[in-house]
Amino acid sequence: MADDVAVGSTLQISTPRNNFELAERAKKYLFIAGGIGITPILSMMRHLKHGELSDAFSLIYCTRDAESTAFATELDAEFPGRVTLHHDHGDADLAFDFWPVLERPSGAHLYCCGPKALMDAVADMSGHWPSGSVHFESFGVDANAFAQNLAFDVLLRKSKRTLHVNADQTLLGALRANGCTVRSSCESGTCGSCRTGLISGDVEHRDMVLFEEERANQIMVCVSRARGGQLVLDL
Repeated sequence: MADDVAVGSTLQISTPRNNFELAERAKKYLFIAGGIGITPILSMMRHLKHGELSDAFSLIYCTRDAESTAFATELDAEFPGRVTLHHDHGDADLAFDFWPVLERPSGAHLYCCGPKALMDAVADMSGHWPSGSVHFESFGVDANAFAQNLAFDVLLRKSKRTLHVNADQTLLGALRANGCTVRSSCESGTCGSCRTGLISGDVEHRDMVLFEEERANQIMVCVSRARGGQLVLDL
């Protein structure tokens, strides 16, 4: 946008899509925030405060120290008795121990947003929670967590074309190089703009958007790719 948009330009936009929304079926919520990760969670808590589940949520908020704790005054005034504040003062040995909280699933939906180290810790300790009850807001995908990129082919079912994706190329890049128009924005697997229909294939899903039940028939082409063989897309 900085390079191409000028005064008078016409922009095509879509309605907002929320990939970190409150689950309507939940009966209670546990929020875990680190640093500025409190921002979306504060909005969620304010929403719940004025609804039927006004007494069904709590927050664990981890920061470096009191001085760097965003919204401390607001949290204390708006949610008395619902917030656990923890300061580690930059010392890993003083990090909050989540295991006593997460050891036994409580029936709540868990929402976590913050630094990668905090989210990794929460993910490790909540792996036994029911599927679909743990939600993360991430600002990037760690490529080191995935297998080495392999070259693969992709069949576009509607246009009946077969394209080759090199090992050093993204699926989105290969589609664009071959004249296919696919919407995208973040190109890091976090916004959901490039969501594309998946017909078949062995996919390594590298995004932070799709729910488990969506991965059988959808793919984020900016980051995800085939583990091997051919993918068939609804394009």
